[in-house]
Amino acid sequence: MHKGEILNGAFVHEVSWRPSSGSIKPVHVANGFVRALTGQQFDVERLHQFVVWWKHGKRPDEERSYDALVREDPTYASIAGSSGAFDRARRFLGGLLNADSGLYPAAAMSDMTLTCVQMASRSGNDRGLGNFGAALLRAGAGSRALADAVVRAAATDKPEDPITVAVWPLLATDGKKVKVTSNSLSALECPHNAQFVRALQEAATDLATHEVAQGNRLRTLERVVQFTCVAPLVHAQALGANGDPAARIPLLLAMGGALSDEVTTASELSMRLVYEAFEEWLADRLADRIARREPLDGESSVLECSSDGREVRRIFRGIGSAEKEHPAPDEETLESRMAAFQEARLEFGREEPSKVLGHALVSAYLQEYSSGGPREFLGGLSRRVGLIYPHFQGRGTRRLRPSTAVLDMLVRACVPSGQSVSLPTFLGRLWERFGLLTGGHRSEAWDDVVALHNHGITIDAAALDENTEMLVTQLEAMGLARRYADNVTFVGDADAV
Repeated sequence: MHKGEILNGAFVHEVSWRPSSGSIKPVHVANGFVRALTGQQFDVERLHQFVVWWKHGKRPDEERSYDALVREDPTYASIAGSSGAFDRARRFLGGLLNADSGLYPAAAMSDMTLTCVQMASRSGNDRGLGNFGAALLRAGAGSRALADAVVRAAATDKPEDPITVAVWPLLATDGKKVKVTSNSLSALECPHNAQFVRALQEAATDLATHEVAQGNRLRTLERVVQFTCVAPLVHAQALGANGDPAARIPLLLAMGGALSDEVTTASELSMRLVYEAFEEWLADRLADRIARREPLDGESSVLECSSDGREVRRIFRGIGSAEKEHPAPDEETLESRMAAFQEARLEFGREEPSKVLGHALVSAYLQEYSSGGPREFLGGLSRRVGLIYPHFQGRGTRRLRPSTAVLDMLVRACVPSGQSVSLPTFLGRLWERFGLLTGGHRSEAWDDVVALHNHGITIDAAALDENTEMLVTQLEAMGLARRYADNVTFVGDADAV
């Protein structure tokens, strides 16, 4: 067993997705999600050879030149009749299908910006999120309507959108059935996931009403992939509270743009606290698996409990590093692991060896696994889908500020098609379903300011009111909110033009 495997058992059996890569992207999730819902994957080799004309290092691959491809398969000539036109077409379409930088020289490792199920490859880059999203939607009667909408949107035998039309000759017509594992569904049936699943299924049910009503299948695919990419952060937030919705650390939306703004600072703090709570929960789960003598990697690696330093050093020495090839830890790494053990033993005492060992292992995991881990995984995916700002590949101060497209999806996941609800009702659903606050929801039954303060996020109420006003202003511009006299605001598409 190596360092990157110690939490695999907990991820598979209690979470259902594995935050093992900081380079996770929405295109990976889309590929796995569509494959899991449709139960099909396709041979994308011909399309891949068209859009990926390079070898490793971005060097041109002569075997994928126009002349070489046409000699091998005359179908390529249907894309363009000359080498120059072919190269222009492949660069244009390559830019679209590689918008998320998910294409590599090997087709089996590539994920395209798919527009139909025929582009779903066998790539496993989604880290279980495809099965997670499919299981989440299939588990509830109402949310199943959204799963059905995705299947209808992905399945096409008559291409209509420009991208699918352009590459249709290169797509395989016969898919291969894939077995969708039941691990995700089993994990989501754990008691600590029950409230999260119920809340997300309510959101999926409302979102489905919009997708059934509108006829743009690419928009449906886009919104549902956004929904699935937002879900892991919401899930981690819920798990950090051991599944209790009332105990969740709020995720504060910062709708303004100033980096020095106190709402921005508070939003960044809220994310950090959610990450820390999730990491603490993982450490407790690992401790439980050690105490129950369950394999940590989900297969065979069982650790003996001990509070003796010499025995723990021996255990730590036998766990490979997170580096490639996973060599035995060097002395510096070993000492760092032992320091984590000593710190955990001071916190929990010798009488709880499983808890000491579990927390020490997770602490070392977070320090050593620099290429992945929960923070890089959740933050990277949320940024690339447009929930965390700067969006996509941007760098800088991170805060929760959804893009217009993601905000649109969140509204539709809280308010059914053709309806509008009062602003307090919308803000209440935004919290209940996604764990998100703007700070402006205050009544006798609930107070955003108090909820934030209870978790150490202290911020002026006036700043939060202004933050909420910025949200309403943006929703108005999108046609998803309308202000009326007497300071009454409704959110939804009932009044949208």
